[in-house]
Amino acid sequence: MKLRKLIIQKFRGIDNLEWEIKSDLVCLVGPGDSTKSTILLALEYLFSPNWNLPITDSDFHQMVVQNPIIIEAIITELPESLLSEEKFGLYLGFWNNDGGSKKNQENDDDHIALKIRLTIDSDLEPVWEVMSFQEDEKEPRRISSTDRQKLGVAKIGSYVDADLAWGRNSALSRLTQRDDLTKIPSLLAEAERRVLNSLAELDLSLLEMAIGDIVPVAQIMGINAQDAFHAGIDPLRVSLRQGAISLFDGQLPLSLRGAGSRRLMTMAIHKSGVKEGAVILVDEIENSLEPYRLRHLIRQLRPNDNDNHQVLFTTHSSVTVVECIASEIFVVNSQNGNTKVIQVSVDLQNIVRSIPEAFLCRKVIICEGKTESGLLLSLDQNFWQNKHEKETGQWRYLTMAEAGVSPIESPKSGGSEAPKFALAMAKLGYEVAYFGDSDRDLNPSADCMKENGIDVFLWDGNVEIERRLCFDLPQNELEGLITLAENLNDRNKVWADIKKQFSTHISPEFCSSWEGLISLGDERKLRELLGKAADDGKWFKRRDKGESLGTFLSGYLDMMGDSPTFRTLVSIEKWCYG
Repeated sequence: MKLRKLIIQKFRGIDNLEWEIKSDLVCLVGPGDSTKSTILLALEYLFSPNWNLPITDSDFHQMVVQNPIIIEAIITELPESLLSEEKFGLYLGFWNNDGGSKKNQENDDDHIALKIRLTIDSDLEPVWEVMSFQEDEKEPRRISSTDRQKLGVAKIGSYVDADLAWGRNSALSRLTQRDDLTKIPSLLAEAERRVLNSLAELDLSLLEMAIGDIVPVAQIMGINAQDAFHAGIDPLRVSLRQGAISLFDGQLPLSLRGAGSRRLMTMAIHKSGVKEGAVILVDEIENSLEPYRLRHLIRQLRPNDNDNHQVLFTTHSSVTVVECIASEIFVVNSQNGNTKVIQVSVDLQNIVRSIPEAFLCRKVIICEGKTESGLLLSLDQNFWQNKHEKETGQWRYLTMAEAGVSPIESPKSGGSEAPKFALAMAKLGYEVAYFGDSDRDLNPSADCMKENGIDVFLWDGNVEIERRLCFDLPQNELEGLITLAENLNDRNKVWADIKKQFSTHISPEFCSSWEGLISLGDERKLRELLGKAADDGKWFKRRDKGESLGTFLSGYLDMMGDSPTFRTLVSIEKWCYG
């Protein structure tokens, strides 16, 4: 079976979702509360083999029970047993990945399709039906739990032990021949008799003293033994029922293995259990798995051209994102209940590989380079967080992590691709800001980014970050900036970079100390040349060096309240935390 289209209305955080599914491996990403898990739960309920569901009023969108929950899917690659006229042959339609659903076959690549709907009204009773592709032509037809089970949809959650035993509707039971399953009750009954016979031989005499104390009191209360009170094994408390037979590894049940191993085995059982094609749903696929096992799992789950299974999973792991092809990644975002699922373009494959964490945030601030991203990370930890803690009630969030914000540097050195990256992320539904230098033309331009909803933060004055900071730092702290550069780089290189900028303006012998540099006499020129030395010499062109620069700046930012640096960083702060 393959899922081709999903409609969800009025279910939990989803007011409305309509999504055409054009991949056999679907990785759902997005920030917390974007309704990723709700989508998987809706699919689990739609194809559940149970006759009832654990539905409450809180499952209705905004708890308005007058608006029914509707979950509907168009599916293809159907089991043969469901195609007869006695089943749903008269309700079949067709699906084409390019043209959508239709009543009649028009092209050779149209797939036979079925439309299934789950409706839950205020009475909380679920109704599963097969719908006609022309709904005004035929009344819906009920679909039984047995037929829903044939569709082979299975959700793998954090609790998987039930699927490692031969129990009701378990994956192992579905994998086993029905004739074999009918033999299980008699096998268990015989085993139970043997257990009881063995337990009857236990010496329980050590309990007789307690019974002796009870008997006289019981007689006073009017309770007499019909024979004699004694300790024994209660048959009702030694019960072997379906589910007692489990999968073992050697002498130990597999349920005692680690959580990751149990999840992997459960997925293997589900993948094998439906010969006509399973749909496997996995919430947070990375749970309990080491990175190497996670990567291997995704490779094994990915359907080949001739496979007839489909896999949908959610993730918060950058390892998972890296392992996926860009077109297998779908971004889920929800605004006021209107949920959209947008497929990532193949053009973003380099970003998927190099900066996967960008797809896992609520808000992304695209930094032109590593210096800017390191600077923001450091300010978050060393300045803004402390400030917000002191201003309780004035800020919604205390840290960028709490706000769901991540600063991400350009995937290519030099930052020329950063504006294109920002535009692509905005089109996927993310809240995006761009932070970079103003000493070069941007492509796309700042105006183009703003037109696409991107907030743009550039350093004033057509300068890069190093010159802007040198222009705005208190003069007596410029020497401290040089000292920081010496600590982060080779000292001789730092002064060689300075000499290269200053030697045409002052005597070379003055280019080896701070006292010599201030002999220039022109403060504006001093600041500009020092900034150019820092930029050309790449003193802070690494994330860790950018973080050190941010730590340094945190000590002086409050003194720079009338500077462009202060104004720019305050604007970024408000965007991140507000």
